[in-house]
Amino acid sequence: MVDLIQNDDKLAKLYKSCLIGTPPSSNYTIQHGLLFFRNKIFLPANLELLNQIMQEFHASKLGGHARVNKTIARIASQFHWVGMRKDIMRFVKECVICQQAKVDHLLPTGLLQPLPIPQQIWEDLAIDFIVALPMSQGYSIIFVVIDRLSKFGYFIPLKSGLLVRWLLMFSFPTLLRCMVCLKQLFLTKIVFS
Repeated sequence: MVDLIQNDDKLAKLYKSCLIGTPPSSNYTIQHGLLFFRNKIFLPANLELLNQIMQEFHASKLGGHARVNKTIARIASQFHWVGMRKDIMRFVKECVICQQAKVDHLLPTGLLQPLPIPQQIWEDLAIDFIVALPMSQGYSIIFVVIDRLSKFGYFIPLKSGLLVRWLLMFSFPTLLRCMVCLKQLFLTKIVFS
């Protein structure tokens, strides 16, 4: 290990300063001939050694092909080197077994289907409720009704406690009288917090 440290100029300089008792910070120590950083073995930038350690902590039976964060945590508990996080992320990303066994936890999306183009105004509506807005003149909800063909919109302010009652008694009957040709209704809810 000392030979590998001597091949790295910066690390050799750091090692010598720790040997003579003038480390750059109290985080660096030498124990049993090894350079430690925060009680973890400080490794030189030797690709062969680093790959061997990453292989042992990620791809062996001990490592079990854990994901990036777990592999970083395992290695960081004992070792430290410059660029460690980036090297481990690259190693795990390039691991062939991890690429083959990668599981997608989402259902397949399939092809997106465009909405049909309405033939007449007020035939297709998009209705949104924008809720949890800051109070403005006693209102905290906006009831939005948009005609998909003409893009004409109604923006009706609502008080939060009266949402359902107001919609049943006033909004829907009024809007439905204006929209006799209603064929489709798209309803969403947008929450701002």
